Amino acid sequence: MRTAPPIAKVTCPASTGYFPRHRLYRLLDKARKAPVLWITGPPGCGKTALISSYIESRKVPCLWYKVDEADADPATFFYYLGLAAAKAAPRRKKRLPLLTPERMPGLSVFAQRFFEELSSILPIPSLLVLDDCHRVPEDSAFFETLREGISRLAPGIGAVL
Repeated sequence: MRTAPPIAKVTCPASTGYFPRHRLYRLLDKARKAPVLWITGPPGCGKTALISSYIESRKVPCLWYKVDEADADPATFFYYLGLAAAKAAPRRKKRLPLLTPERMPGLSVFAQRFFEELSSILPIPSLLVLDDCHRVPEDSAFFETLREGISRLAPGIGAVL
């Protein structure tokens, strides 16, 4: 039986108290035409605040996922991403597959199929926000797996990293 993920891992941070950044919101509106948006900047500059306040301002449906060091393990990543999907689309009864040991040799194919199924339960348009990707070591399989998966998102579902 699946347990609930830590609430902060799958919840868009509250954007109350932030100054609305209308110029940046307009830039994000234009950038959302691309399938992937990478927001970069030094620690503490407001990347998370920008995207969370944008989502609230524009009322964009989203699946929020806070990446941490444990997500370097693909099974952990897909497990919690599946739980986040259930939170983002609670009316959808479809459960996403688990990455089991026998599926590890085909990780690339698993990632593609997982993200295809994820696309089938998220509303269109929507955003898949993967916050704090820098917490995963660069030499892990995480980024290649993510690239494979994101390439299979349906049109209208954008990824924000």
